Amino acid sequence: MNSRYRLLAGLLLLCIASFALFQAGCGSSSKTSNQPLDISAGTWAITITPASGASESMTATFTTFNCSNTNVYVGPSWQQPAAFSSTAAVCLSAGTPTSKTSGFTPQGLVIGVGANPVPANGTTTLTTYAAFFAQLNSDGVDSDLYDLTGIITASTKNVSGTYSCDPACGTCNGKSGTFSGTMN
Repeated sequence: MNSRYRLLAGLLLLCIASFALFQAGCGSSSKTSNQPLDISAGTWAITITPASGASESMTATFTTFNCSNTNVYVGPSWQQPAAFSSTAAVCLSAGTPTSKTSGFTPQGLVIGVGANPVPANGTTTLTTYAAFFAQLNSDGVDSDLYDLTGIITASTKNVSGTYSCDPACGTCNGKSGTFSGTMN
């Protein structure tokens, strides 16, 4: 009988160890990662949800640029004539994002962030006054400019936040909403 108890104790110990490894992520199929996240290492699928209206979606691939650059364009109608940001650690531009929604024409996406890569299991914020999105407005000629605020999370490869019409833009008339996205 003594060997039977040892066998049961061994099986119980094996079950407990397997459960602990599974809880720690070994063999798990979750989308979380404990690796740093390079924002420019993949394509982002982003959904924009206006406060009133249907969601719009786009894809964007970022490249870095020097935050002290002048004449940074956010779409064809908006240009930052001075240094882009003195507070962002890293600045990234998506050039011309690709629309996934009929009638929605994104024209530019430029962000300043606190860090890139984002530290493992960490977050970085979109820098205030250094995160913008431009889209073709309803006249089909000019761009509307929106200010972005949000957070990028390394473990889930996720970005989320809010947007609002930039005070310099008279055509978007106070429009606002939320956005979220995931890097592929």
